[in-house]
Amino acid sequence: MEMRVKAKFFAMLRELVGVGEEEYEVEPGTTVHDLLFKHVPQKHRNISDLWAKKVSDLLHERHGIYIIIVNGYRVDLSQELKDGDVVAILPPVGGG
Repeated sequence: MEMRVKAKFFAMLRELVGVGEEEYEVEPGTTVHDLLFKHVPQKHRNISDLWAKKVSDLLHERHGIYIIIVNGYRVDLSQELKDGDVVAILPPVGGG
């Protein structure tokens, strides 16, 4: 049985996919990592290589500046998703 989850994109990632939010049908056991590195690239094949590089840079490497929120709570890439979850990939908030 498939589940539906919603992904919300902001800043650079929003520009890359061309939308602010999208719904995805995923299998039970799908993690945030699966959503970002499997499902989004499958839906956006024209940018899949660039997407994978950007997301990897923004979440993992020295930048490490974006955070992942599921239903209002900060999570990591291993978080399993449930039907109806809302995943937001947020840029850092600047201040001054």
